[in-house]
Amino acid sequence: MPMLRDAAPPPPLPMRPPDDHGRPAEPCWSTADTAVLAMSLFTTWAARTGRVLRNVPISELTPAELIEFWADDQLEDERPDPFPASRAHTTVIAVDIVGFGRRCRDTATQRRVRREMYGRLGEAFAAAGLPWRCCRCEDRGDGALIVAPAGVDPVHCLDRLAHRLAVILRGHNRFADDAARLRLRMAVHHGYVERDDYGVFSPATMHLFRLLEARSFKEALRAAGADLGVITSDTLYTEAVLRGGGRAALSAYRPLRVSCKEIRRAKAWLWLPSGLVTGMEDR
Repeated sequence: MPMLRDAAPPPPLPMRPPDDHGRPAEPCWSTADTAVLAMSLFTTWAARTGRVLRNVPISELTPAELIEFWADDQLEDERPDPFPASRAHTTVIAVDIVGFGRRCRDTATQRRVRREMYGRLGEAFAAAGLPWRCCRCEDRGDGALIVAPAGVDPVHCLDRLAHRLAVILRGHNRFADDAARLRLRMAVHHGYVERDDYGVFSPATMHLFRLLEARSFKEALRAAGADLGVITSDTLYTEAVLRGGGRAALSAYRPLRVSCKEIRRAKAWLWLPSGLVTGMEDR
């Protein structure tokens, strides 16, 4: 069931008069009233919690997705911290909105695009079977840093997540104008991550953002005109190869040389929805 955003509150539902003892009667609900009530509940809960569901008929949602969506916030303190230690080996993902600061995007449009980015990421993680709510997410203004729980298989954050996100972005952009079109660059890496009171940091996160900002990566995405481009480190790609690829379609990746700051012609791997990109280099 699609989530309505910024929707007007529904009209009050018709009620039967009180019974002979003055007790309130049950609402007189028609099928249409029930649909309005359900949409109102879904929309209100989504706005309160920031959670999203896949934009499909409700009958196609899995029990796990519905349980995750409706989980009571009062139980939040009873769940283990997904990142309990100050240091953990885990998967890190960086996302950047392409052309966020273009002149055609005023403040209201930027706010809307940011909201759509988080909404679409939540949908893609859910569709890929990844625990979005258990991830640590740090905002970057025109993007985000996402730290997955230590138990998440990093290979699942490659092709599986990329395909789901590409499909979701394609659907979102089908009727969007140029200013509202959401295009993303995404980098995936893994390694030890440190945490303090201000956030997370480590050589792994620094390398992650070097990949995200690599000029060859930006040029490849610009040339393809795709809604999504994914770059992954050579170490993570190599691990996927050694493990037999898992669910990652490794043949869809192409080698990419990146150079920026302390990185000099490092090897990385590029994924685009078309799968037709050839290797490129930063010059």
